[in-house]
Amino acid sequence: MIYSGISHYADQRDAFFLDDGKLRVRIATARGDMGAVYLHTRDKYIDPAQQDTRACYKMKRYASDFGHDYFSADIEIPMAGHFQKNPDMLCLRYFFELVDEAGARIWLGDSRFFPGEPTDVEAMYDCPLISRREMTFHIPDWAKNAVVYQIFPTRYATTEKVDDSLWYKAPIAWDDDLHGNLRGITEHLDHIKKLGVDVIYMTPIFKANTVHKYDTVDYYAVDPSLGDENDLHELIDKAHSMGMRVMLDGVFNHTSPDFFAFKDIIANGRNSKYYDWYYLDSDDISMGSRTEKPSYQSFAYVGFMPKLRLSNPETAQYVIDVGCHYIRDFGIDGWRLDVADEIGHSFWKKFRKAIKAINPDALLVGESWHFSPDFLQGDEWDSVMNYTFYKNIGEMINDGNITPSGFLSQQGFIKGGYHSAVLPVLWNLIDSHDTSRFLWRANGDKRKLALAAAFQMLTPGTPFIYYGDEVAMTGGDDPDNRRGMLWDKSMQDLDMYHWYQRLTFFRHTINALTAGDYTSVSADDEKCLLEYHLSSGEVLIFHTADGDVTAKEYKGWKELLTDKEFDGTIPGYGCVLVRIDHK
Repeated sequence: MIYSGISHYADQRDAFFLDDGKLRVRIATARGDMGAVYLHTRDKYIDPAQQDTRACYKMKRYASDFGHDYFSADIEIPMAGHFQKNPDMLCLRYFFELVDEAGARIWLGDSRFFPGEPTDVEAMYDCPLISRREMTFHIPDWAKNAVVYQIFPTRYATTEKVDDSLWYKAPIAWDDDLHGNLRGITEHLDHIKKLGVDVIYMTPIFKANTVHKYDTVDYYAVDPSLGDENDLHELIDKAHSMGMRVMLDGVFNHTSPDFFAFKDIIANGRNSKYYDWYYLDSDDISMGSRTEKPSYQSFAYVGFMPKLRLSNPETAQYVIDVGCHYIRDFGIDGWRLDVADEIGHSFWKKFRKAIKAINPDALLVGESWHFSPDFLQGDEWDSVMNYTFYKNIGEMINDGNITPSGFLSQQGFIKGGYHSAVLPVLWNLIDSHDTSRFLWRANGDKRKLALAAAFQMLTPGTPFIYYGDEVAMTGGDDPDNRRGMLWDKSMQDLDMYHWYQRLTFFRHTINALTAGDYTSVSADDEKCLLEYHLSSGEVLIFHTADGDVTAKEYKGWKELLTDKEFDGTIPGYGCVLVRIDHK
């Protein structure tokens, strides 16, 4: 038995309530080490001699990664009126019984190992149920089966006359002004709705000095190049009327030097009442240059993005008020939070409380490029941009650096480490405004883009479409990934658009796809296949390499994505979703 591989945290990380009122308890063990794991429970306060509250549950392995297996058990917790002598179960005590493949047995409780079953409650883990139930991680239901569409407003659509030579310029420069605006987006909502999108996320729209708008000058003003407040209201209201949600980009980590507080500091130095709103290293304020850092903390050492000190209560309250304003007064449905991992936990706890007090169904999604479970325990963000998915998909399909079994292990790490509530709403992206286009990295191979989209749509998590991918847009590293949207029909790949439509249709209609409700999952590294058997009867197969492979055991079944009979062949970088034809 590998003791060092066993891990359990007796807090919100591994013992938490689900929305349906069940308590989920999890434990990690070394991969392949355990033959069985059991969870034993009892009430802390009730004497077993008076009433036996003990129970035992065989735990289910729900995920595996390169080094660990993850086990869980869901417990029905009897509350008011269940016990005659103690009307409420107040505190659960529990411990684990672990049996390895060789039959060796050990018990774990109170972060200690025991050679025999513990009977003293102080040798068991403690779970105060009332307080833990109050910490239930509630995520809006509307977000759990949604498709997200990201728009870069200045480059998406316009109501102005812009010459095609500018709109379709490639490569594009970071400061090229294509005159994109909010009314242009509103006029193209049909394109987005017909694609099967549920949520529109727009990068910053507030007054700024740049095309990208990540250097906020005024949080309370729509940038004049994009329109005004009325245009924003119209866009949100029309999207809502069409059944789509709207989220804005909250750039709360940094501002422009032209932001009122920073300008006051430049004018008044230490006498400015806003002096503590930023991290200033010197009274001699310098924005720096390409070779020198600015004399203050900033995003990525960029002088025109000075970093706000959100540990300062006044600064924090200002930003929280901004966040609440757009939730309350514009009816937006949530925030995508820019470089959110560079802001402290105490701020995000306050921000969440304030936003959720106005709209409990608002969604908060943090930008973090790495594994971030510490922000996802139910009191800060609801979800995260899943760049782990982005990296794994690219390395498997484009680079061939990850095998199908390796991909399953990488996904198992996410499933094993994140709170269960988060998994359905992880924003699974294949590219974004911060990365080169997937098609660019695929060297123009549209089969690879179609396969990556299928992974997004047909596996658990929230599919995240970067505008234009649905018509096979390409583009290199930032800023070339932010080209003008392809509206000329002759430039659009309509077959790709219809493929995306087909994928979103089945995502919305086969619940087992989004729930990850599988009877089995397997990987064949030699054939480069991933195979998922759904509880609803379908079989989903991804082929992650070139050349044809056969799956003759499913020949004659109905292939849903093409609406044809499956001939038993899966082409290179292909995907099939087959179902037994009962006709």
